[in-house]
Order: sequence, then C-alpha cells, then structure tokens
Amino acid sequence: MKQLVAETVEQLVSHTGKIAESIITGKELLGDIKPMTEGEMTQRQAEDERKKQKEAAELKSQIGNGRNVEGEIEKIVEEKKKKEEEEERAFLENLKRQREAEEMEMQDPVFLDHKKGGNPRKKNKPTDDSMSQTTEFSKKPD
Repeated sequence: MKQLVAETVEQLVSHTGKIAESIITGKELLGDIKPMTEGEMTQRQAEDERKKQKEAAELKSQIGNGRNVEGEIEKIVEEKKKKEEEEERAFLENLKRQREAEEMEMQDPVFLDHKKGGNPRKKNKPTDDSMSQTTEFSKKPD
C-alpha cells in the first residue's frame, strides 16, 4: 500500500512539473511592453473621450430621428387592408365562376332533356284505391 501511494505521489509530481514547464508567463507572452508615460496616458485618455463623445452623438442623432411608429402602423394597416381586399376579390371571383358553371349546366341540353322527362327512376305514386286492401269490396254491404 505504501508503495502504491509513493508511486502515485511520484507520478503526480512529474505531471505537475510538466504542467509548470508548459505554462507561458506574462513576460514571455508580452515581453517588450513598456509602461506608458504621463503624456501618452493623457493622450490615450483624450482619444477615448473623443470616441465616447462621437458614439454618444451618433446615438443621440439616431434617437432624435427615432422610428416612425405612426408610419409603420399605417403601412401595416394598409397591407392588411390590401390582403383582405384581395381575399374578398378572390372569393367573389370564385363565387362568380361557380354561378357561371351552374348556369352553363342549366343550359346544357342533356340537363334540359333530363328535366323535361322527369326523373327516370321515379315511378308514379299509387292511388289510394290501389293501396286499399279492400279495393275489391268498394261498396259497403247493406
């Protein structure tokens, strides 16, 4: 057991050493950076301040112009109205086509012949006398 713990600690130490060797320090990464002088610092701050003011002015101009909400609403209402009118027109055209088709069908000679001749499947209704069970005894006995 002691040997297992010793081997684990030994491996841990070797891995830690490898990790430490692969770490890049800040100096290695940014080796030739020099500290800013007072003049450079004030110049940089002045540039940053100008950028901030410029961005603020741009934002104010955009906000000042703003969105034309009323115009957008009117546009949406107009589009909706056009869509409804188009749907209504399409519906009326479809209805008109259906009525024209029905009129053509009514004027069709086959339909007219069929209408004149009546329904060929329909037979004449029986009369009350023929339906009566006592037709052979039409008169009452005295």
